[in-house]
Order: sequence, then structure tokens, then C-alpha cells
Amino acid sequence: MAERDTPTPAPDAAGPVATDEVAGAGGVVFRPSGEVLLLGHREGSWVFPKGHVDPGESPLEAALREVAEEAGVRAHCPDETQRDETRYVNARGQARRITWFLLLTDDRAPALREALFPRGGFFTPEAAGAKLSFPEDRALLGRMLRRFEALRREAR
Repeated sequence: MAERDTPTPAPDAAGPVATDEVAGAGGVVFRPSGEVLLLGHREGSWVFPKGHVDPGESPLEAALREVAEEAGVRAHCPDETQRDETRYVNARGQARRITWFLLLTDDRAPALREALFPRGGFFTPEAAGAKLSFPEDRALLGRMLRRFEALRREAR
């Protein structure tokens, strides 16, 4: 399994944040067609691109960097308020708090560059929901899909 073997329920978003929690950021990346980017971890799980936030880096900057590094996809954020958050404890017992951004791209396919993620692609939301390995990621996909569809309606 990938790093996140043992997800735990997220505490109330308004509640206190553990001081030893490690901040991360990631992107739920949509193509104009509504397909969403997933990466296949070398140990078998399917996830959204994400990673750590470097010192001095904003969560959005980290999300865009991680999408570019892990998937080779150029993305942009149409609205920084279209964000979400998940919390979990990874397999090493480390508490993680990930800030997710709704990102858009015109790229047709990922240019996979990292051995950690040998597989990846854009999938319909239905196929992505079936592939995602973690229940909190499936719930995140549902929330971000509703936001993506609302943005698409507003653009018409």
C-alpha cells in the first residue's frame, strides 16, 4: 500500500490542529471534459497528486508544484477559494493535514516522471471514483466534482 495505509477520521475543521501535524497540499485536477487526474502508486494505490509544503511556499504553490513534479501536468487554479482539506495518519504514524485545490489543465495526458507513480491518467469521475483507494479521496472527489460543475455552469 501507499504511505496512507491507515486513514483516520478528520477532526472538525474548526477544531484544534495538532502541533505535530505535517502540512501538505495537492490538486484535484480536471480537464475541460470533466475527466480527473489520478496517479497509480508503485505499491498499487490510486491517489490524487500531493506532497509537502516547502518552507516559504503557500499551499497553492505547493499543490501546483506537486502536480507538475509527480504528473508532469501544467495546471492552474481558477479560484483559490475552491479548496478542501483532509486529515489522516499515515502508515508511519505521522499526522497529515492536506489542503486540496481544484485545478484545471488542458494537458491531454500526464508525463509521469517519478518512479513512485509509474501509472496515471485522466479518468471519468465514475471511473476515478472506482479506482481511488481511500474513502476520504472518493468523498473529496465528490465535493470537488460539484465545485467543478458549478464553475463550468458559471462560465457559460
